[in-house]
Amino acid sequence: MYRPDFPLSLPFETVPLNWRSPLLIAITFFAQLLFLQSFAIAAANSKDPAKDNVNAPSALPSGSTIESWISSELHPMSDKWYTDPWPETDIRYRLTKQAPLKWRSRKSMGTATETVLIDPSITYQTILGIGSSLEHTSIYAIRKNKTRSQQRALLESLISPDEGIGMNLFRIEIGTSDFSDGTKASPPPLYERGWFSLKDTPDAPFSIDRPLSLGIIDTLKMAIEVGEATKNPIKIFASPWSPPDWMRAKKSMVQGGPIKRSMLDDYAAYLRQFVEAYAAEGIPIYAITLQNERLFEPADYPGMVISWELERDLLIEVHNNFRSVGGEYGEPLDVKLWALDHNFDHWGEAELLISDLKTNDRSHMLDGIAFHHYGGLSKQMAALQSLHPDIPVMFTEGSVWGLNGDDNRRGFETVIQHLRNGATTYNAWVTMITQNPAEANQGPYNQVGKVAPTMLIQEDGSSSEYYNTPEFWLMGQFSRFVRPGAVRIHSNYGSIQTVTNVAFLNPDGTYVLIIANSTDKRQSINVEFSNQHFSTRIPPKSIATYRWTE
Repeated sequence: MYRPDFPLSLPFETVPLNWRSPLLIAITFFAQLLFLQSFAIAAANSKDPAKDNVNAPSALPSGSTIESWISSELHPMSDKWYTDPWPETDIRYRLTKQAPLKWRSRKSMGTATETVLIDPSITYQTILGIGSSLEHTSIYAIRKNKTRSQQRALLESLISPDEGIGMNLFRIEIGTSDFSDGTKASPPPLYERGWFSLKDTPDAPFSIDRPLSLGIIDTLKMAIEVGEATKNPIKIFASPWSPPDWMRAKKSMVQGGPIKRSMLDDYAAYLRQFVEAYAAEGIPIYAITLQNERLFEPADYPGMVISWELERDLLIEVHNNFRSVGGEYGEPLDVKLWALDHNFDHWGEAELLISDLKTNDRSHMLDGIAFHHYGGLSKQMAALQSLHPDIPVMFTEGSVWGLNGDDNRRGFETVIQHLRNGATTYNAWVTMITQNPAEANQGPYNQVGKVAPTMLIQEDGSSSEYYNTPEFWLMGQFSRFVRPGAVRIHSNYGSIQTVTNVAFLNPDGTYVLIIANSTDKRQSINVEFSNQHFSTRIPPKSIATYRWTE
């Protein structure tokens, strides 16, 4: 017979009762039930992110466990992040680890708004890396008012897979980009607004003095050291926004027309000098894109429009130089060459380039096609892949806010789409900026009074403090868990009206599933894998990452 382990105090007592009384036993039972129910309601209403686990571990049977983490958006696209930011504690989930889940038999599946079906026997592309950019604006903000140990700690938050978000692929500029201000460089550049190349006149020696004086070289070397120390070696690829002005038709880096054909061999030599100079500083270059956004020549900053035929001829020159064809260029350079480096809707230009190279037995010269997301959709990247599955595609630049972004094409949900459509990389654009963008950016974002979304923001004035935006944590849902060499495996996409997902198998044998809930409602999910399943719930406007071993 049940006996309580603690005395029960009653508000009044009309008849004497002993502990064996059926009436008292019943009262005790219902009192405990009410206590437990009120406790459960209080826990469910808790807003503490550290305690707000959406999983329910007590109901799970024994078996292998699934780890999970959640990050959520907060006020995406608000300029307030750059002036008077919300406290970090207002971001409800910040790579918040949840209670472990366990596998159940398929017979125990309950109802859910979406079922994710994973089939590891069907595989797709191999991931090269996930990361962001270390262009001059980001490096300026990383260094501003900070000691070397503070700079290193910041880089560890970006690169460490244990204490940070585990990014491992970084994009840098060759010379200047739109997020540069070379007026702080020594020697000063010829351009009043700070644009510079690494060889400003035909007779000038090639020089990386400006990247050295701006701290670019030093920060890149520190990033490499952090990658090695945290057992997450990084790769760096580079992009030019313009050749030196004297190589262009109108002799200007801004709206200067295409590179002159007579200068293609000089430009190939210039790019070789860049690779060799950075290598001499301990910064190996994994790949270069031939031209940033080669179909865009803005009025406000360096850019260059070149046809696919001119890009093909440039590719041939750079390939022959880097591979030292004929032995006349020096030591061969093991640097990948990527073309296009522009928006999805220009995929037809890339197709013309690839087809021409294949027709003339030159496809070995090309190592990939790079894409941005400012025009078109990532399914156009997949269309190119379907025609040329032997040529990998990369996503090399994008700026995203929250889950949906400004037009449902520039949020973290679209990162899932890019990866599902064949991208072997994902790189955000501009990692960090100051609260005063004029300090390091003379590009178009400053002109229109807006800045692109960044993961870190440096406080104004003499402060060494900086803060993370929600985008830092959302990025970590991908970069910390999808490791270089991971292979994407099959899963059903789902629906933007419920949840969407992408799945991978890492080289270490761990499986990773990333699910985005872009809706305003909590979603209940079933996940099926190898005749097992687990059930979970994903908060609104959040990304959840699940990891397990078979």
